[in-house]
Amino acid sequence: MEHQAVEWLEWAVHRILFWEEDDARKGRIVRAIHHLCSNALLTLIVVSHTIYPAFWLQTILLAFCTIVWIQHVVTHGCIISKVEQRLIGDTKSFIDPYLELFRVEATPESKSGLLTMGSTIGVAVLSLEWIGRVHHKMLPLIKTLALKAPSLVTSSVPGIPLQLSSLSG
Repeated sequence: MEHQAVEWLEWAVHRILFWEEDDARKGRIVRAIHHLCSNALLTLIVVSHTIYPAFWLQTILLAFCTIVWIQHVVTHGCIISKVEQRLIGDTKSFIDPYLELFRVEATPESKSGLLTMGSTIGVAVLSLEWIGRVHHKMLPLIKTLALKAPSLVTSSVPGIPLQLSSLSG
């Protein structure tokens, strides 16, 4: 699956950047766009938790991060980075400076492991925060609506009474 995804994405890059003949230049363009999008995503995550804490924005960011995480797990790394590396002809990625900082050898296994671990931790933290927000913000709203409109809330099984007292307590 990883090979097919990389092949398809490389085919798409060649079709989208049709005017550029040099593969290394195409790779650098893809790398620049990839870094721009990664940094924009991190910036949006910070903004969605500080300046503009909108639930809808956090939900969209969590969904996007989950899709990226699934891609990292299924393909053992980022397919965009693999296409960049194939087009440019190097093995550099955005993880290399962090590995050098902590004096860890930058092997494909360490890069893939660190990327998967980092995205797993990030999605786990965002998911827990989202679940906590749903629990503390949405459930009281649902309880309030259920108490204000008890005629709308009915038992789904005939003969079993609905206990509205549990909603108020």
